[in-house]
Amino acid sequence: MWHYILLGFLLFLATFGVTGLIVFPASIILFLLGALYVAYSHGQNEAKNLEKKLKEVLATAKFQSGIEQLLKNKDRLNEMNQYTEELHSMANSPVLDQVLEQMLGYITRDYIGSWYKNITNDAIFEKSLKRTSRRSIASLVQCLRQVDWVPLLTHDVVDDFASHLRLYRKAKEKTEKLSQEKEKKGNEELLSNFFDFELEMEKTLCRDLLSTTPHYENAYLHDLVDIILYLIMPPEDFRCRPLRFLLREVVVGKVLLPTLDYLSDPNEIFQLIVWLFSEVEPKPEDFILCLENSTSVEELEAIFQSILDEKTVMRGKDSGGAEDTFVRQQLASLQFVENLIKRKMAVLTNGGMDSKSFGSRLNEDNDQLVQLPIHVVLTNSIGVSYFIDFLKSVGGQNYIDCYLAIEGFKVSVEHQMRTLANGELVDRDAYETIKEAAHFMYQQYLSEEAITRVPLDEKYVAKFLSRLRNDEPSDVWFEQIQEKIVEVLTADDHFYPAFKKSAHYLRMLQELGIIEEERSETPISEDFEVASSVGSMNSSNLEPREERKPSLDDLPPISSPLADEPVMTATVETLGIGQQGKTSFALYNVRVNRTVNGQKISGWNVLRRYSDFHTLHSVLTQKYPKLASLSFPGKKTFNNLDQHFLEKRTRALNQYLDCVLQPGFLRNYPELEKVIYDFLSQKEYTGTKGEPLTKKMMSAIFDPVKLGVKAVGSTVMAVPDQVYGGVSKVGAGIGNAAKIIGGGGNSSGQLRNAETDRVAASLPDTDSENIPFRVLLLFVDEVFGGKSRNAWFRRQMVIVIRQFVTPFGTSINNRIIDVVNWLTSEQQVTGYLNAFRDSMWPSGQLAPEIPPKPASFHHRCRILAKTLMLSTLPDELRMILGSDPTYQGIDLITEAFQNRNLNRRLLYVLLERVLCNVFPQNRFEKIFAQLHSKSPRTKKM
Repeated sequence: MWHYILLGFLLFLATFGVTGLIVFPASIILFLLGALYVAYSHGQNEAKNLEKKLKEVLATAKFQSGIEQLLKNKDRLNEMNQYTEELHSMANSPVLDQVLEQMLGYITRDYIGSWYKNITNDAIFEKSLKRTSRRSIASLVQCLRQVDWVPLLTHDVVDDFASHLRLYRKAKEKTEKLSQEKEKKGNEELLSNFFDFELEMEKTLCRDLLSTTPHYENAYLHDLVDIILYLIMPPEDFRCRPLRFLLREVVVGKVLLPTLDYLSDPNEIFQLIVWLFSEVEPKPEDFILCLENSTSVEELEAIFQSILDEKTVMRGKDSGGAEDTFVRQQLASLQFVENLIKRKMAVLTNGGMDSKSFGSRLNEDNDQLVQLPIHVVLTNSIGVSYFIDFLKSVGGQNYIDCYLAIEGFKVSVEHQMRTLANGELVDRDAYETIKEAAHFMYQQYLSEEAITRVPLDEKYVAKFLSRLRNDEPSDVWFEQIQEKIVEVLTADDHFYPAFKKSAHYLRMLQELGIIEEERSETPISEDFEVASSVGSMNSSNLEPREERKPSLDDLPPISSPLADEPVMTATVETLGIGQQGKTSFALYNVRVNRTVNGQKISGWNVLRRYSDFHTLHSVLTQKYPKLASLSFPGKKTFNNLDQHFLEKRTRALNQYLDCVLQPGFLRNYPELEKVIYDFLSQKEYTGTKGEPLTKKMMSAIFDPVKLGVKAVGSTVMAVPDQVYGGVSKVGAGIGNAAKIIGGGGNSSGQLRNAETDRVAASLPDTDSENIPFRVLLLFVDEVFGGKSRNAWFRRQMVIVIRQFVTPFGTSINNRIIDVVNWLTSEQQVTGYLNAFRDSMWPSGQLAPEIPPKPASFHHRCRILAKTLMLSTLPDELRMILGSDPTYQGIDLITEAFQNRNLNRRLLYVLLERVLCNVFPQNRFEKIFAQLHSKSPRTKKM
């Protein structure tokens, strides 16, 4: 066999050659491929023919589309069903029912019908769902009508917000301390400290998981909505699990979570603040203060870019003409802010000024600082506050506390005597009250057993005791003791002399506006004027113009003060020459007194420079051109700090103030008293011409932000006259509030709030009619750091707040109650619902999604919100609080709102508070404790 195979192979090679070995296998392969292709093509043709025949059969054949008996009533769903839609009243008010019915229809259409109509056209389910919703809303409205909104809004909500700020402040302080010790820093550490303090305050629950864990929050809301549906839904509807689950998902997924997401967003919160304070005119000085204290480079860059854009627009208008001066003023204002931002950004990028440089500056410039007499400091609210802080550190607090207590005693005696003269008290009651107060002060500061005893010569104490036993009550009982205290504070090197060399004194001068942080490098005085040309140098530049008494020839006649009309007098005193860097200036003290019918009711001291008087005169002459005839001491180029010249100028300034403060003179010129009071108030005086930033430029920067804030409707309506009617004295609740806030002289400190308790925890349950005003005071006390200040400071704060609210009614608490009742009235609730409806469904259609705003918009909005909150505070309150504490309080609120997790926690606290009041019989406190029991912090207890 092998031989034949070999022979065949040799014959193949001899016949076809070597190429035959390649051609022959290739021919076989191609033959096989061709055969396969022919088979495949034939199969495709046969399949097409079979498919064509099948389609022809299906087209010609007719099959029955259903069972005839079941299709006879196929149109039965188009007929009216057995359930007729009943319109149940939800609020027992036609107006409210109409709004609620519209909102219910919109919700059903947009959130139910959008997917349900893809399943079936049957309307039974939608009508049944509306019926259930109406009955549930009606049940909820009945519960809401039984809520006492006054304590809820004036006590509970304010307390929750103030306590939230307290927890944030404590957590921030602890986080900053840990970051310095262990270099631990960040939002997680802040949240951890916050919720640790919350557990310490709440005792039994903590909302850490609820505020930081989305899946736990989702489960919590499902459980909570289930409980609420059980309480308000009809029993037969609640037992229908599919319906209940559907309602629960709609409420949680489409109502609660989007609302919580919106209200917890810091950017939305600041837009809401801007909208709420849209009627407030932002003050340029507050805007400058926010820029100077800002620690965010992004905020400064956003304002800086707005400044550059506005400068570009203003330069386009700088073409001469009538508006040339205005444009140049605007450009100067813009340049001022631009330079301020550049300096601030340079400080932030370089790490800022440390305490070492501050101390070196104090040591270098201490000899050149203005040396204020002690009586000026003791009669200035800002000055005495810094002096108190210094005396705390050197062990002299007892002296200043006793001094200020004596001042309070004088005011109390004057008040008692005035009420006695008016017949409101009998002699015995008034005298006993004064003697009890004097005896209490003796036990507090002068007796041998007093813990806070002031060491004084025994002869002064013995003389006081003799007066207390033998003399009639008088405000001069403590006069010698007070003079001795001032003498000790002045003479002892550890007290006032050391205070003038301390950092507290430098900060006080900065707060009073006597010195600036940026010091001039030009060695000139503030009155120096350089002539525009050599030719203009005449004798009027070299010598002061002759002083004369103010002329009233061209002015209206001046009449005597009316009965019970307050009269203000001012006396100018020269304190001396001050040094600010290389700049010299004359400093004046203005002693201001207010009297009624010849009796002094108040007095204070104000520090002013000559430039402040000149600004006041410019403002008055600009506002009232006729006042230009009044003689005002002019500027002098050379020797303007000569002692003789200063005495002459002081007399002229006294004559000028005597003229403009005449009662009849003030009556003849509307708003003149307001301008002069602004000058004589204990704050930095700028005047309208001294503002480095114009309101026009403020509008140019912030108008885009205001327009970008979406308004939710005109919900704030005119307040009825009966709410604010009447003017008389404040009730006895103010005195109780003053005792709570001011400490009432109680050295035991039992009335002070414990740091681990709520803000309103110190308020007693009794005498509840005075609670609203006292909680308001405690809120201001907590936000602006009053709790860490002395009792005198807190008493002054109570007095100031009392002055704000006194003109609004016979009782502060009654006024607050009237306002709350008005805000929760049917008229206002209708306005709220209309605003919500128009915001969610403008023109009856679901509002489209709003495109996100740029980051620069939110940064400008944050600055504007902070500026508006500052501008809302009255100047008198800011005078008591001080510039730094005021800004720090507003900044604390701003920082707290920038944390999304903590915002969510605050919303849940308020939600739980409302539910506890809406369903008081259902033990929601225990329910919430169980819902929060999964927190790892509560499990450790």
